[in-house]
Amino acid sequence: MDGWLQEPNGRNVLRFHRDPAARYEGYVFIDRGEPIPDQPALLKRRERLSRKRAIEQWRMLLKVGWRRVEPQW
Repeated sequence: MDGWLQEPNGRNVLRFHRDPAARYEGYVFIDRGEPIPDQPALLKRRERLSRKRAIEQWRMLLKVGWRRVEPQW
């Protein structure tokens, strides 16, 4: 799982990506950040979820208006 979502107002972005340290593919990191023009993104938070919970979170966010975007950082 690897993907990016942006909130409806366009400020925050979530990056969903596999935890490379996990022995199995069962965990995903979700990084929350704010892209800043001409600077590195401001990373605000990282959480680690099971793949199942990350998929549920992804689907719920799409339902409430978040949209898929290209990589932001």
